Amino acid sequence: MPKLPPEHKFWDLSDYARPGAIWLVKRLLPTSIGAITLTWLFTAVGLVSVLLIYNRYALTLAGSLLILKSLLDAADGEMARARNRPSHTGRYLDSINDLILNGLVLFAIGIPLMVPVGIIALTWISFQLQGTIFNYFYVIKRHQASGDKTSRISEVTSPIPYPQENPRVLFILHKLYLIFYGWQDWIIDTMFKGNQITNSRSRPIPNWIMSLISIFGLGFQLLIIAILLCTNSLELTFPIFLIVYNIIAALVVLSVLILGSKNLQKRAARL
Repeated sequence: MPKLPPEHKFWDLSDYARPGAIWLVKRLLPTSIGAITLTWLFTAVGLVSVLLIYNRYALTLAGSLLILKSLLDAADGEMARARNRPSHTGRYLDSINDLILNGLVLFAIGIPLMVPVGIIALTWISFQLQGTIFNYFYVIKRHQASGDKTSRISEVTSPIPYPQENPRVLFILHKLYLIFYGWQDWIIDTMFKGNQITNSRSRPIPNWIMSLISIFGLGFQLLIIAILLCTNSLELTFPIFLIVYNIIAALVVLSVLILGSKNLQKRAARL
């Protein structure tokens, strides 16, 4: 099953690597390489990029590896769908590895620049919350539009394992996911609780909203870092993600809340 039915697909600025991921998966399907292997492969590629960034060596290559990481990150999900083997295990492992790599990338950028650890950590938190906004909307959109529902809107309870999953491994990864992401999901869910845009069962989130907030997707965030690496402008990383991106995020969140409130008022007026 695709992530979204064709009529609900939107222009996802963070998903530029999807065509390459689809191409790769088609060629790997006859092999024994599975989705989890691709997850570990993108993790390894990300770690190599981190080492290059920290040592300020071959920064263009490091940026290219971040793009390759995004491609492999998209490919693991594509592989699971192509083989009709959905996996909560893969979903949690993917998210956990992403979070760790994001932190390592930011620290690898900041430490040689002598950026205070507190600023790096705060940027990491902002980086994650920005991505969680997009993921939250995307998961809701998929559920509203009857798309791929491997990712759940609420991950508080342990999921029922698929037949191909190891229940013990899934249990551990789910608990780790809650530690790393539970607080993020709670913050975003609290902000949009009762909002008519995210809570409508009959009208999926408009495509233009999804396209707008796709700039918060991890793929687009890493694309910005890759550009900064290739242009030797790493000192801009923290102002971009700690200041500029947070201002944009605040404006987008406020706009959606206002728009959702207006929709609720119109619905009440009709009643």
